[in-house]
This record gives sequence, structure tokens and C-alpha cells, in this order.
Amino acid sequence: MKTKILIGLFAINIVLISCRTPRFIYSPAPPNNPYFREKGESKIAAYYSTAADENDLQQGYNDGLDLQAAYAVGDHFALTADYFKRNEKDAYDDYDRNLFDNSVIRYDRNLTNFGAGYFTPITNDKKIMFNIFGGIGFGKFSFTDNGFDNNINYSRYYSSDMSKWYIQPSINFFPGKNFRTGIIGKVSWVHYGDVSTSYTPAELEYFDLDILTGKTLSLFEATWNMQLTFNKINWIHIDGGFTLCSEPFSNLTNLEARNLNTSIGLSIDLSKMKMTN
Repeated sequence: MKTKILIGLFAINIVLISCRTPRFIYSPAPPNNPYFREKGESKIAAYYSTAADENDLQQGYNDGLDLQAAYAVGDHFALTADYFKRNEKDAYDDYDRNLFDNSVIRYDRNLTNFGAGYFTPITNDKKIMFNIFGGIGFGKFSFTDNGFDNNINYSRYYSSDMSKWYIQPSINFFPGKNFRTGIIGKVSWVHYGDVSTSYTPAELEYFDLDILTGKTLSLFEATWNMQLTFNKINWIHIDGGFTLCSEPFSNLTNLEARNLNTSIGLSIDLSKMKMTN
């Protein structure tokens, strides 16, 4: 009898948790993964990023801009910098299932990172390179939450400063003159602080936002990146990739990360432009 009661309580708890709409505290970005093999190479890149899922396609969006730069200061060492911007919208219509009957949530994220790293050939012909980069970033994560609850309009906001540390190993392959590809792993530690919000204490607890302040969460991202160039303009590259992101390694049940990012853009190597001219 006791076993049946415990199973029943567990099932009810799962149903209640699954009915809650999440608040996404993190979105992945394409990693700054320069294809360097020697001193003096450079990278200036701009990407359009998106992370469309079923909800986005129906009534929301998830779009962003990524700007990246890197420079090889030596035959094995490089500096990096990048900027991340996201605008996202989620819309939920779950009457009698959540704290609010329906919600339209709009996110605004920005993050600036600075890093440094080491690159070295695995093969003598430099067609396979190993890289490891690390860095730190600072930015802001905020969203507005508007909708109806019991046919009454409500409006909330939430804003938090963010700081981030990361380690990023990768292997780059150069199988042909005009094609490059890389496999990148990234472990990030993201700290949330200086929160401003209009949620009530009970609402913050409902979404687990009450325990986010001062918390440092870790996440893992895996990326497959590809780069295509052309013979006569070898200083400009078409660059794209796919990134998968884990949920935060934490017991915070309703704080989630976006799990996918796809990106496409252009990357320029100024050192190759000088050689062409």
C-alpha cells in the first residue's frame, strides 16, 4: 500500500513539473574556432544564428548575430574576441496547466568574450590541427513575460548580469584546398548575478528563478563547423555549423538551455588578402 502511495505521489509530481513552461537561461553560440596553422593568420567573421524548434516555428522565433575576431600572434598562440546577441520569443497557451494561463516571453541576450589559445599540428603536413582555447565573457540576460491569468492581463520582467568562463578544445581538418571542417567541444561555467525582477517570490520559486541568483551553472556544447573557400578569392570563406548544447548540470528542474544553434556567415582572413594583392 505504501509503495502504491509513493508511486502515485511521484507520478503527480512528474505531471506537475512537466506542465510548467520553462524559462531559458542560456542559448548557445557558434564557437570562435579559427583555422590557424601559422603566425599572422587572422579571422574576422559575422554569422546569422537561429535555433528554431517546434515552438519557434509555430508562434515564436530565435534569431541572433555573432561577431568574431582572432589573430595568430605566433606559430602556436592566438588571441580571440567575439560578441553574441540574441532575440527570442516563446508563446505558450496551456490553460489551467501553469502558473499563468498563457504567456508570451521575449528574451534579450548579449555577451562579449575575450580569449587566448594554443594550436599545433597533429600531422607533419598540417592537415590536422589541435587547438585549445579558453576565455572569459561578460553580458546580460533578460526577458519579459506577458499574458493572461484568469482572464486578467499580467506583465513581468526578469534581468540578470552574466559572467562566463570556458575551455574549448577542437580538432581542425584540412582535407582539400577549398574545404575545412572542425569538431569543437566547449565546457562553460556561467554565473548569474545582480538580478532585477517584478516576479513575486512565489512566482520566482515556481520557475526556480529564486535560486538562480549567485549561481554558477556548467554546460557542455558540441559543434561541427565547416568552411568553404574559392581559388581566386581565398581570403573570404563561407562558414557554417551546428551546435548542440546540454541542459545545465544542476538539479534546477525548470531552468533550461536552448539545445540547438545553427549558423551561417562569412569569414575573412586579412593575411590572405595581402598575399593575393
